[in-house]
Amino acid sequence: MHQFSVVSKVKWKAQHPNDGNFPKIYELAAKYRVPILLHIDPPNGSPITHLEEALDQHPNTNIIFGHANAYNSPNNIKTLLEKHSNLYIDFFAGFTAYNPDSFNKLRDFIPLMEQYPDRFMLSTDSGYGLTTEQAANALYETIDLFSAETALKVAYQNYERLIEQQPPTDTQIQKIKELTSKLGKTEKYRLNKRLANELIFKLESEQK
Repeated sequence: MHQFSVVSKVKWKAQHPNDGNFPKIYELAAKYRVPILLHIDPPNGSPITHLEEALDQHPNTNIIFGHANAYNSPNNIKTLLEKHSNLYIDFFAGFTAYNPDSFNKLRDFIPLMEQYPDRFMLSTDSGYGLTTEQAANALYETIDLFSAETALKVAYQNYERLIEQQPPTDTQIQKIKELTSKLGKTEKYRLNKRLANELIFKLESEQK
């Protein structure tokens, strides 16, 4: 899916967002409620057609469009968000703020992000094509343009929500059963994936 990037020739590269093993990966991601981030270029034409097919065919899979604002317009992103409730947007603030190839300004995206505050997340793309300082500054410059509520959601709460909704894996559940049995514990736990991992570490430490 990286037609113009440095990984465009690697053997494992997919041709589009619904290619190869992607459908099976989407099903697995839905089972464990794990989001999947796709780096798609170009952000138009056939790759987006296949992205929409994947979103429609896997409505329980949360798909993050990585760096969707790069070489893309707010209107194009808005069209996708209107049609697909399982789509999230990774916003590479530094590209829009500092890359000379950007044909938009940060302010151009703010109305859309305020309209869909639960569907955007800030990112740096490790400052690709920028200095580290520019990539970091762009995050704060974007946050300063938001309402207070949207700033919190886009800065970290949307990430946090996607993480916290993940259920424990079968492996974690089995491990907890084994550890609690050895320790003679009979408690019942209500856990997500993160809490299950913390409990496993706690139970293992109690055995030492």
